[in-house]
Amino acid sequence: MLMAAAMSIFVSCDKEDETPSDNLNETEKMIVGSWNETESLYIFTQGGISDTTSMLEEGESVVMTFNSDKTYTSVYHSLDGDDTDSGNWSASGDKLTFSTMMGPVAYTIHQLDASVFNISYNEEGEDEDGYYTLSMVISMTKL
Repeated sequence: MLMAAAMSIFVSCDKEDETPSDNLNETEKMIVGSWNETESLYIFTQGGISDTTSMLEEGESVVMTFNSDKTYTSVYHSLDGDDTDSGNWSASGDKLTFSTMMGPVAYTIHQLDASVFNISYNEEGEDEDGYYTLSMVISMTKL
């Protein structure tokens, strides 16, 4: 009986020591933290014409915080005030996925190290003007 009590204490201690980061893969562990967007580009191509627009204007910034419980907060700072978005995220291999109300959105991870995190989202489709491609390229540095 004494042995059973000792084992239950040992097992319960193990569970208490478990943190959300214990459940992360190596890619996710590298992502956890706060990142400042240094460049955010929107690239739209249709009919042989390509238009690249910066999504950050002077005086604007975005800080993304990825938490070890796989939630994130994105804070957009502008001259008009702040706007916050939040949700869930996960990563595996070279894919970073955000869970949104409209379903998952997957980005490709191009670079991820201790100080730089670069991702992109690509979409292809067709509308009344023909075939198009849409890309969003985001470069971030660790805070």
